Formats: sequence, structure tokens, C-alpha cells
Amino acid sequence: MSSFLTGLIAGFAIAMPPGAVTSLIVRIGLQRGFPTALAAGWGTATVDGVYCVVAVLAGAAIVPLLGAIDPPLRVLTGLVLVGLGLRGILAARRESPSAGSPDARALVATYVRFIAITMVNPATLAYFIAVALGFAGSVLNDAGAFIIGVFAASLTWHAILAVLSGSLHGRLSPNARTVLAVVANAVVIALGARILVQVLTG
Repeated sequence: MSSFLTGLIAGFAIAMPPGAVTSLIVRIGLQRGFPTALAAGWGTATVDGVYCVVAVLAGAAIVPLLGAIDPPLRVLTGLVLVGLGLRGILAARRESPSAGSPDARALVATYVRFIAITMVNPATLAYFIAVALGFAGSVLNDAGAFIIGVFAASLTWHAILAVLSGSLHGRLSPNARTVLAVVANAVVIALGARILVQVLTG
């Protein structure tokens, strides 16, 4: 199997499981449309690509470092997710779909925000720790192709989410939009709370 195809498989395995980032991208697509959701997806895919580079090049050397910061990182992530979810629910009834195309500044801000959110996502970190362990002491036929495959798969999946959620932008009734926003944010809160409980219970 080629290194690129292996990277594609790994990238889809990272990106496709439903989680907090997925819920946030869908919510943004429903509320602000395809371009903003795609910017969010680009931010997430960027982190996946960077983490993959570090995992492949550094291998098992990074695992002890990540292990040392894991508990405080999980607490931070849990608090951020719960905060984002609560804020989203409180704003759900007040928000209306944005009109017109977002400007470049708004897209860049969304891109940067999702880089930050994805960077502290424990699920993403855990997967790339596994990648680092898997490739420790081994050499891919083409590490660059593997990394490109991971990035391409992640970006493709998040673009699909952006298309699907963006296609409903402005087409839902206010009540339906509110329900979907509450559900998406409730998922984010639940995932954040789960992370905090896991940290507290050891």
C-alpha cells in the first residue's frame, strides 16, 4: 500500500468520528454558511497536518512530553468546550443566519479559532500519539506522501461537513435552527463534561 493511501486512511480515521470539533463546524455552517464552515475545516485540517508532521518526524520522543502536559490540557479543553457550548445555547435564540459573504477578516478569525480548538482537543492528541508510537523506529517509504494524505483526508471530510451544513444555511425555520443549534452545542458540552469527569476520576 502506498504511503499516500495509508495517509488517506489515517486521515479519515482521525477526522470522521463525531466529536466536539465536528459539532462546532456543523453549527457554524448552519449559522454562517459554507465559506465560514470551510475556514473552520481548514483550521482543523491544518492542525491535523502539523501534528502528523511532528508524529512522523519525532516518533516516540514526543510521547513523554505529551504525557506530562496531558492532565492540564484535558482540563483546559473540557472547560473551553463547556464554555463554548453554553455560550452557543444561550445565543441560539438570538442568532439569525448571517447575510452576504463573510469578509476576509472573519474567515481568518474563524480559521485561527479552530486551530486553537483543535490543538487542545484530547482526541486529536491521542490519535497522533498512537501515530508517533506506530512509526517510532520505522521509516515510511515516503513520509511526505503520508503527511499529505492525512492532510488531504482531513480537509476533504471537513469540506464535506461544510458543504452539508452550509447548504442548509438560511433555509431552516427559526425553530428548526434553534433546535439544531441547541443539539450541536449540547454535544459539545457533553464531550467537555466527559473530559473533565475523566480527569477528576483519574
